[in-house]
Amino acid sequence: MNKHLFEIDKRLKSKLDKLKNLKSIEVDETTFEILSFYKNLVEKQSKVSYGLNKYQEDRLDSFNAFDVGDAISDGMCLVDNSGIVVAINKGYTEITEISEEEIIGKNIRELLDKEYFSEAVSFKVLQQKKKISSLSTINTNRKKVLITGNPFLNENGEVVQVLTVMRDLTELIKLKQDLERIEKKSEKYLNELKYFRSKYWEKDNLVGEDNKMREIKELISHIAKTDATILITGETGSGKEVVSKEIHDKSNRKDMPYIKVNCAAIPDTLIESELFGYEKGAFTGAQNKEKLGMFEIANGGTILLDEIGEMPLNLQSKLLRVLQEKEIMRLGGTKSIKINVRVIAATNQNLKKLIEEGKFREDLFYRLNVVPIKIPSLRERQNDVAILAHMFLEKFNTKYGKSKSFDNMAIQALQHYDWPGNVRELQNIIERLLVIDDESLITYSSVEDVIGGNKDEVKIGADNITLREAVELVEKEMIEKALKKHGSTYKAAKVLGVTQPTVFRKAKAFGIKLNNA
Repeated sequence: MNKHLFEIDKRLKSKLDKLKNLKSIEVDETTFEILSFYKNLVEKQSKVSYGLNKYQEDRLDSFNAFDVGDAISDGMCLVDNSGIVVAINKGYTEITEISEEEIIGKNIRELLDKEYFSEAVSFKVLQQKKKISSLSTINTNRKKVLITGNPFLNENGEVVQVLTVMRDLTELIKLKQDLERIEKKSEKYLNELKYFRSKYWEKDNLVGEDNKMREIKELISHIAKTDATILITGETGSGKEVVSKEIHDKSNRKDMPYIKVNCAAIPDTLIESELFGYEKGAFTGAQNKEKLGMFEIANGGTILLDEIGEMPLNLQSKLLRVLQEKEIMRLGGTKSIKINVRVIAATNQNLKKLIEEGKFREDLFYRLNVVPIKIPSLRERQNDVAILAHMFLEKFNTKYGKSKSFDNMAIQALQHYDWPGNVRELQNIIERLLVIDDESLITYSSVEDVIGGNKDEVKIGADNITLREAVELVEKEMIEKALKKHGSTYKAAKVLGVTQPTVFRKAKAFGIKLNNA
């Protein structure tokens, strides 16, 4: 039988006192195999015992750490090297809305199978043995979280445990998305503002080629760059606000606020607080905070005081002080506030008459009337009617997605109307003509129907119409009436005493709609 030399280690020596001085012993092959098996078994048991003790120590340390971890809002989860959840803190259950019983002692794969999470960072850390961060979604409540996995390695470089820290990003992502939406909106509005500024600021908003309008445009070009106070007068609807805006847009203040205040639309009891603002608790019903007035809001820019003739007398003295001292005082306030505002006033009233009646301060009138601008009525500039009518038609065609046009007689009908409501009335009439039907051509008849067909208003016999135009208007009216009454060009021609081709040709030229007969 073959002999083998079996080495005696320290563990065996401690068991066998009498063999203490022996380093090895000669045994037969069977005894050698038995002793070798026993030796390996003892070594394995020692390793398992050491690992268990170390695991228990680490687990005890982790529980102590997780007691501290309960004080933070982030979620913490400890996983061993086989993927078993060892411990979690309160933050983890609050974020995931999953109880400890559902997680602790479970393998991460099992939690993934139950679709608690969209992915598991712990497995990646176990595989790659390095710190890994990843965005994930908790499927139970759709929260977005940032999970960072940190590996703990032993002396051999093997992963013993993985600590993951979970941060709830739901609110942060929502705030980020809201901010992005606001930034996109701001960019959109900024681009639109730049577009409209480039389109309109370099373009005359004041439309008209009449001599009086040319004079006003020239005056605006001289005074716009100054800070002179301006008083604009003219009938209702004549375009006073358009002139005011034109002055602001051509001024050095064009990038600053433009504020319009309609003095007639604000009750007397509120107009002072609206114009000058108020301090906290200045009067009963006031909000428990200070309020800026229109002058403060317009600071650096322009303020239009429309319908200035309606301003109460007691406020006129305060407005005079604003013009003289360039400062205001809030309602209930004790100190003056310096302002830098250009004042433009507008009215359709005769201020001199109001002064005679004691309804308007004479000194305020002269302060406002530094540069007077009187807007002519539309009936005083009949030649501008066609220009304005085509401008409004283009505007409303775009607004309503149409492509209507005027015939020559329609423009003549508009030019011969008296326009008591001025440019504003013309704009409203053009819009009405555009929306009342689907016809592509706006005719004399449709204009006549809208403005009432008043022969005193459509001045066929006026001095400003030629004989040819008057004849055409009469012809058009007679042909329309004959066609409407008799229904066919043949019958209409017979009544009118002309040939059928003449009626047909003239009706087409005048834009009169024909029946098939």
